[in-house]
Parts: sequence; structure tokens; C-alpha cells
Amino acid sequence: MIQYTKHTIWVLLILALTSCGSKKEHDGEKLPKVKDAVLTNVLDSLSSVEFDYFYSKISTKYKDSSQNVSFKTSVRITKDSAINTLITFARFPVFNAIVTQDSVKITDKQNKCYTVESLSFLKERFGIDFTYHNVEEVLIGLPIGFDKNRKYHRVVNPYEYTLSTHSKRDIKKNEKKSVREIITYYTLNENLKQLKHVVIESPQDTTMIRLDYLTFQEIDGSVLPHNVEVSIESPRNSISVNLEYKKLRINRVEPIYFTIPESYEQCN
Repeated sequence: MIQYTKHTIWVLLILALTSCGSKKEHDGEKLPKVKDAVLTNVLDSLSSVEFDYFYSKISTKYKDSSQNVSFKTSVRITKDSAINTLITFARFPVFNAIVTQDSVKITDKQNKCYTVESLSFLKERFGIDFTYHNVEEVLIGLPIGFDKNRKYHRVVNPYEYTLSTHSKRDIKKNEKKSVREIITYYTLNENLKQLKHVVIESPQDTTMIRLDYLTFQEIDGSVLPHNVEVSIESPRNSISVNLEYKKLRINRVEPIYFTIPESYEQCN
């Protein structure tokens, strides 16, 4: 069994759950012109997708500067309440975790220990202040942190449909601030039906998270991710992950079971 450091455990769990500038891709012909309001309305529609329960098995390929591994993850969500993930390696359970509105609890079945953290450890590890709702958005393939009441700015690129939380002027002003704001780019696919990719920058920590939604699948009337590539660039590491969603279920009751055995001690 592969030996994971504590930092790697957190990375694997977040990516299984889930996180520079917009990458320019100039393949193909220029796209037809559309108004900014059209892009905003599409993002608003995508962010309004309703669900109560979610389940999927996710085949995960993880690579960083020190290792290249594959594992499977079972994900269960009860909306606004809890996200449960069970990571298995070579068919053996390795980690079980539950994320709630205020905490993350992890059991390490290999070393028979547990970890309890607040959600703030996401910012400590990645420089991005993710909320519980943001983690749900990543899993379901929704525009992360989109707010229909906020003004968004068009990124000039004839080959992509992209809106940003900041204008060029805002980005320059942001560089001079003592506490820099996070910048998010939303890019829609060519037919304006789904997300193509989302880029989240944290200039304060020189961290960038990019999610590329390669394919989607329709399940019971809902369009959900099928294949997603995630990349994280930070001063600490360069990480890439491929997520393939299988056996999806949505809006069916998914019981969540998570316990910390009395014999387990806190992980070092």
C-alpha cells in the first residue's frame, strides 16, 4: 500500500471531492459574437440547478512532482448538509471523510487514525478560501461562487466566451493591495450550454486552480460532469488530476455513514 504524507492525504481528498489568467486556446474558428448579458444569463441558469442528493463513483488519476497514482472514490452528497467520500486503492478502503458546513473529518484506515479540521484548512493548504457550498459546486459542475447580483467583465478573446470577476483595471489595482482579492474566470463552451473551464487565481498566495470540463452526461434530466481535469499550481507543488464520473445518481436518497472507531487515535 502506498504511504501518504498528511499533506498528500488532504490534497487527494480535496481533489476527489472537488480547485495566471484565463488560458488562451486558439484552436478552430472565431466564435460568433454574443452580448455579455447572454453569457451572464447562461451562468445564472447553470448555477441555479437544483438537487437534494447526489452519488457517483469517480475514477481518479493523480499526479504531482513526487508520485503518480490512481484510485477510486465513492461520493455521496446531502445538499447543504454533508459530503461523504470513501477512497479505495486496489479495492481496499484507504480514507473515509465527511465534510460539513464547519468541519472536515477524515479516518485513515491504513494507519487506524483520524483527523478533524475546520474548513479553513482549505485556505491554509491551497490559498483559496473554499466554503462548503463551493465544494458542492465543484462536484456538481456548477459555476463556483457565481453571484447573479455581481457585475462581471468580458475577457476579450474571439475564440472563447469568458467572463471574469475583475476587469483589467481591477486586476491592476488588485496587484497594489496589501490583501489581494481572488479572481475567477468562467468560460462557456461554444454552444453556450455548459461550462468549458473555470480558473481561480489567488494572487496573494500565487496559487491557481483550473477545472476543465471535458465532457458531460445527462442523468434523469440533469446534465452532470463526466470527465474533468483539475490542475493546481502553487509555490509548493504542481498537481494534475483526472476525474471520471461513473454510476451517477441524482435526487435519490443517499444515506451517509461515517464513524470514527474508538480504537483510532489522532493522526500525527
